[in-house]
Amino acid sequence: MSGSQSRMVQHNDTDLTAEPQGPPKTVELPVPYPIGPTHFRPFRHQRDCDLITQTMHYLSQSGFYWGPYEVDEAHAQLAKLPLGTFLLRDSMQTNVFFTLSYQAPEGPTSVRVLLKDGEFSLAGSKHTFSCLFGLLAYYIASPKKSLSRPYRGNAPQGLQELARRAVMNRCRKENIRQLPLSRELQDFLSSYPFSI
Repeated sequence: MSGSQSRMVQHNDTDLTAEPQGPPKTVELPVPYPIGPTHFRPFRHQRDCDLITQTMHYLSQSGFYWGPYEVDEAHAQLAKLPLGTFLLRDSMQTNVFFTLSYQAPEGPTSVRVLLKDGEFSLAGSKHTFSCLFGLLAYYIASPKKSLSRPYRGNAPQGLQELARRAVMNRCRKENIRQLPLSRELQDFLSSYPFSI
């Protein structure tokens, strides 16, 4: 195991290996680029299927989701960036959907994002969130400032994406439909209703 892989946080969540109840459900997830067959396990509950489907939709709009990005690639990229810079990528474990990689004081670090009982958490943390973006917002706002800004690559960000995040910084996602905007603009805001 390489040095960067050895910094992965370990977890022992035995509930993830429990026998499935009923036939497993599968779903085709929307992503902004073509990828090969997924390594994810079939869904055991419709709730988890719906939650991950919605999360993937939002992640595909976020710019900081890198899909099947290898740990060494993620760490090499983050090593050049400021403290707290982060990205999300697919986990290499079949029982985990996502991994959060970020630039920590000791260097690039990766931690698994767990999903249990409809809640997201970081491996080793007791804090749980009904939304992955709520988890990220919590660690961005934390006094420890573990996370500061997402890494979206080197390409300039589009004015539409910047404007959408600025609007969402002033308006909560539940207020989108009350904004005096066309339905098309409301739909655009709803496709990524976060300021991260």
